[in-house]
Amino acid sequence: MVKRSAAKFWDDTKANTLDEDVSHINGKLVPKGIVDATKSLYTQMLTIWDEFEERNPGATPHDLETAKRFMMMVARACQGVIATAATIARCNGTVIKAPSLSYISHKWKMFICDWARRPGNCKISPEVTLSITNYIKTILVKKIPLTIDMWQNDGRLHPRSIVQDFAALVLFIYTSGRVSEYFESVCRRGSGRGLLYKHIDFAIFKNKKGQAELAICTTRDAKGITNKPHKRLQHAMYEDMAPLFANPVLPMLAIALTDGAFKDYTTFKEIFAIPPLANGALYHLEIHKSKQELPFFQVISHNGPTGKIQSASSFGKQLVELGHRAGYRENITVHDIRAETFVKADDNGYSIAERMKFAGHTNPNTFSESYMPQMSTVNGQSSYWGGKRRTIHLDVFRGLSLHYHPQLLQSLPAKLQADLESRPDFVALSSEIESLNMKAMAATTDDEQHECQKNQRLNLTSDSADGMDSIGRLPTYFKQVCYLDPPRHRLASSLFLNSPLRSKEGRSVLRDLIILYKENPEVGYHPSLQPKMGCCPVAKCALQMNRFVSGPPNLPFSIEDTDRGPLFYHNSIKLGQRWSHIYKCYKEDLENQYSFAQLCFQCDEWITTETKWQDHCQRHLDKLETLPVQCDILTYRRTLASAGFCHFCLFDPNKSATERMYQWLHHQP
Repeated sequence: MVKRSAAKFWDDTKANTLDEDVSHINGKLVPKGIVDATKSLYTQMLTIWDEFEERNPGATPHDLETAKRFMMMVARACQGVIATAATIARCNGTVIKAPSLSYISHKWKMFICDWARRPGNCKISPEVTLSITNYIKTILVKKIPLTIDMWQNDGRLHPRSIVQDFAALVLFIYTSGRVSEYFESVCRRGSGRGLLYKHIDFAIFKNKKGQAELAICTTRDAKGITNKPHKRLQHAMYEDMAPLFANPVLPMLAIALTDGAFKDYTTFKEIFAIPPLANGALYHLEIHKSKQELPFFQVISHNGPTGKIQSASSFGKQLVELGHRAGYRENITVHDIRAETFVKADDNGYSIAERMKFAGHTNPNTFSESYMPQMSTVNGQSSYWGGKRRTIHLDVFRGLSLHYHPQLLQSLPAKLQADLESRPDFVALSSEIESLNMKAMAATTDDEQHECQKNQRLNLTSDSADGMDSIGRLPTYFKQVCYLDPPRHRLASSLFLNSPLRSKEGRSVLRDLIILYKENPEVGYHPSLQPKMGCCPVAKCALQMNRFVSGPPNLPFSIEDTDRGPLFYHNSIKLGQRWSHIYKCYKEDLENQYSFAQLCFQCDEWITTETKWQDHCQRHLDKLETLPVQCDILTYRRTLASAGFCHFCLFDPNKSATERMYQWLHHQP
């Protein structure tokens, strides 16, 4: 083939050009392409702004006051879906549920994104966008008031999300899947692509012990084979694995049973009763036809699963938060899990072809270039001297890529906290923090304030010997609230049992996972303050907690409790007052019987004599390490989980034991 000259190239170009539309060749900036689902959401907010601008001539989002007024009106117009949200009274007399904080914040983000995409618009300055974001989070949230999502309010995820995260981590570890292969990718937004029930096969087979065993096979929506569905990767997992937290069948079976995914079976007892086929063939558990297109990992709202597939970005954020709570400083990603899985497979001697199939790679160099650790796996010492290969030190150093605090103290006992605060280095650090705060407050210019804040961050994270004090500040209150969440309390220990899934312990764990996945109690109760059949347990009261009555609007009930129209009013105790009602009834009933009654919220034990109460308090004081460092009131699921203590009284030896251990049940004004 003769190489064309530059002149010939352009002559051919001119000859091949027809009378085509060249209007797209202009000096306008070209924004990044977005999927149709995102485009419709963006357009919605811009349409709302156009109407606002028409009613308010001259309005511009570049003006802070106008932008604040716009978002306030958007927040008032949006209707929330959370049952326990506050209410907004409209001018026409109707009452709606307030939207959530995250929803309104997302509305603002969509607006500023599409505003910049509209031709002729100038991008809103970072100062305005940040200011409005802060306005929504700090001022508007109180003025409306916006509803704070339950997992933000309680510092935890929806219980169902915990089980889904368990199943997802197991899948990523055992199948080396990418996050976009099980969750909906941002690039595929609105497509619904991910792990659906039609991609999962459950089967019973006869293992080498001659026993029935449950196996699961998942099909990955792998990268690069969108148009080749027949080549999608499949991964099989089996039941015979211990301890229970490492068993992949456990969380996936719990989710499938709760979703009612099986055509012929509704309980794990029915499935465990299926005998293996005599000829050694698989017994397939069919998925119900109506569940074939249902996502395995669903978006969870306050009211439960929505039927929509969870996005990859949503799970990625949850995984990062999970890693931080576990003590890792860096953000843990699915890619990190995938890389470690490949390294393990390589160490276990699988062939290159097997490893490529496992990973979904088409290039044999991908592993060495993108996943293999930078540290050489050759043991130079033993290799030179002809010794036995040793790899344990390699695993240790490879773990340094994700810094983990092995002695992370999530919460300190009261005595240790007191000892810590009296240490010279702690006192010096506290003085320095106070000094930096004073300097920041006294700074007169923005540059001086930024410099002070910069010094605060540097000093507070580098003064400790190991540089990990910032992680140690992350609190966890699970030990103080676990008895208000019985399934999670049991799972905290039972998941680590080295027991088969079909054992008594394994069935108990599976049952608790199903309860955790299915239920989301709005109120937690102390074991000693449990209602009976939905009523106050004290016979003299026996008030029904959930009861509705109809009547005229002048009844002494708040309109915020309205759930069933203008003539229906909640005639039960508000969710946040139920524990207090039962507590007061119990206390009054016991005082009538014994003339004295005190509930120790640390032990969840009623004491009915003053002498025993004095002794009980003294036992706590003799073992201060059993008391948590957090002396403030702690609530969980709208219930007092831990009473508050006065930090000064607690360590005052001149006071009596009952005075030092005085329990504060309510925040003081």
